[in-house]
Amino acid sequence: MKTNLQAYIVHTLQFHPSPATKKVTVAVPEGEVLGIDVNTIQEIELNDTKVTGTSKYVESFPQFSKEAKGNFLALKCEEATKGETINWELSEAKIKGSGTLDEDGILVVQLTSNTQTVTFKNGETSKKIDLTGLTLSPAE
Repeated sequence: MKTNLQAYIVHTLQFHPSPATKKVTVAVPEGEVLGIDVNTIQEIELNDTKVTGTSKYVESFPQFSKEAKGNFLALKCEEATKGETINWELSEAKIKGSGTLDEDGILVVQLTSNTQTVTFKNGETSKKIDLTGLTLSPAE
């Protein structure tokens, strides 16, 4: 025989389940990003929350912005491709960057140092990507 407390707990769990924890899955995109082969801007690996490899210096990236040149990073958040609203923020940016990802889930940011971080947020769940293992190639 259930006590009133036990019955209340069972009722609450059955009819008021806790919301599912949302995921944030970040990967390195393949192919083209903003009309340019991703290998033109980077040769990186992502180990869950840390990027290693090289962000190549790009002399001209007009698809990013009219006079864009420098080091760039492209990452992809899988949940955005499934219709979930994913917000992002780039720390320590020359121009502070933040926004919501499009349905392709691809984020391209211009970097000023490898001490920056990129944070993706899905509801209350977030994932901070550490860029200290990234080498920024200088202009030639």
